[in-house]
Amino acid sequence: MKKASGFLVFLLLQGCTSLFFYPSRETALLPSDLGLKYENVYFETSDGIRLHAWDIPPVLEKGEAEKGTVLFLHGNAENISTHTFGVLWLTLYGYRLFAPDYRGYGASLGEPSLAGLERDINAALKYLTARGDDPVFVFGQSLGAALTVSALSESPYAKKVSAVVIDSGFSSTRRIAREKVAMFWPLWPFQYPLSFLVSENDPEGKVSRLMMPKLFLSTKDDTIVPVHHTQILYENASEPKELMIIEKGGHIRATQDKSARKKVLELFEKAARCLESLT
Repeated sequence: MKKASGFLVFLLLQGCTSLFFYPSRETALLPSDLGLKYENVYFETSDGIRLHAWDIPPVLEKGEAEKGTVLFLHGNAENISTHTFGVLWLTLYGYRLFAPDYRGYGASLGEPSLAGLERDINAALKYLTARGDDPVFVFGQSLGAALTVSALSESPYAKKVSAVVIDSGFSSTRRIAREKVAMFWPLWPFQYPLSFLVSENDPEGKVSRLMMPKLFLSTKDDTIVPVHHTQILYENASEPKELMIIEKGGHIRATQDKSARKKVLELFEKAARCLESLT
């Protein structure tokens, strides 16, 4: 009986841990496969991990100027070769995409952890700041959205970020862990004790520290990270902030709606104008 109970706890712990990280090393698709230019970039974190990123320039007509750089932070599964293509539309509107893979994902070295991924985000911001990219925006999806909140809340580079998009981010690692465990009725009684087996980066508690303009996105039919997580983040966020809930689309699919894309572009353009007025 004790062995069976121990095995059950082991399985549950493994399930909670793998809830957040599903990395893949395989490259599914390259920007060049779609006829887009890009550069492979490598940079190092504060704890010595070598990371890989795609630097994708905007698609510009003659005489058009680049509008800024969007640091894109992907979700918990696979790598940039499966996630970045959902935001490539930004390059058609004059924005450069900088898409890093977290440690343990794609061509980046190391092993993933919440604290480690926050270091990765700071390393990417340090790289862009040193390169002179201006303005810089952050677009986080799912895990990347939650990490955007927790990392920027304590980042020395937060003041360099002109605006942030939080797309389908969870409000708490332990809250989302409880909800996932509770989906399996035999495990329902264990949801609270098991949730404490995972680390907590506390996006709900930290979001108020983000002073830059923020747009919170979700869909009503998101079953992966239900919409109430986005609503919690929005309610706890400081101004300036906006919330947009799309009727349908599913997880990290809000910007498939043209009205959501328009809202993102308006956020970036307004933030860029404010930055220009201060310089």
